[in-house]
Amino acid sequence: MTNFCRSAALAYLLVGLAPYQVEAKLLAAYISDSPSSSVPEWIAKETGLFKKYGLDLDLVFIDGSTRGIQALMAGDLSFTEAVGTSAINGKMAGGNIVIVNGLVNTLPYYIVGSPAIKSPEDLKGRTAAVHIPGTAADFALRLALKRVGIPYNQIKAITVGGGPARIMALINGQVEFTVASDAEKFQGERQGQKTIIDMAEFKVPFQFTCTVTTDKMIREQPDNVRRMVEALAAGVHFFKTNKEDTLRIMSKYTRGQNRALLEGAYAAYSQLLVADTYPTLEGLRNTLEVQASWDAKVTKAKAEDFVDLRFVDQLKSSGFIEKLYGRK
Repeated sequence: MTNFCRSAALAYLLVGLAPYQVEAKLLAAYISDSPSSSVPEWIAKETGLFKKYGLDLDLVFIDGSTRGIQALMAGDLSFTEAVGTSAINGKMAGGNIVIVNGLVNTLPYYIVGSPAIKSPEDLKGRTAAVHIPGTAADFALRLALKRVGIPYNQIKAITVGGGPARIMALINGQVEFTVASDAEKFQGERQGQKTIIDMAEFKVPFQFTCTVTTDKMIREQPDNVRRMVEALAAGVHFFKTNKEDTLRIMSKYTRGQNRALLEGAYAAYSQLLVADTYPTLEGLRNTLEVQASWDAKVTKAKAEDFVDLRFVDQLKSSGFIEKLYGRK
């Protein structure tokens, strides 16, 4: 055997013996600077969980799930955080992308507005700060309006962007209402705004946040996809079991948000983050059903078309989650 062949064989053996050996550098995106669902990604980066599970990974901020999916489809990312709506839209547009885990599987949003708004029906004709189409915030607003019988075209929608920007537009009087997560709701109420609709009361299964990658990534680098799923499951565990360290990380990525606001977000997401990181097929079905009312292309789609469950199945079959939480 030549020296080259011996070296190659030895390298192959070492890879097989080191399941968490770091491979080539990858790039992943988180899609919100609000102290909410992106925290597992922040934790995995700040605490070294990506490295622990064998990933040499840079984490970047892309404002909004739709933009994250576009960057993934363009080949600029290995993974992106996303909401189910954006993953569905990307797939339906021809993207070879797939959801590999679910981090929050319900719709934790509120319609927050001026005290002058007396009832949900009073939203009609008023000015709203909104996010770009396809994001969870966009879907939540449309669903809330549908529940109270107001067509979307009967509000004055102004695209502002992420949660922090939307709530500031409301507080500053630039708009009359917006759609907000727990952290922004709390911030708005502290500044004299009021909660008009509590979407959490609807208890709607919804793929709020998940991790999306490409079919090519799964085909060519399945170990790195597995490692990503493991690292984020460990990030969820860290969130649930290390409050003070988590709050410090949240403060860093939200540029020093108010402690009380961070505490409120932590309390909410301690319940909302999914320990086993399974996506919600029911939530994806709900999204497809609502979207079918304006997009005929999705009428024949199935929730299963948008997920690859092999990696979360491996978490379960290997006992990974039980070991994390000390159940085994």
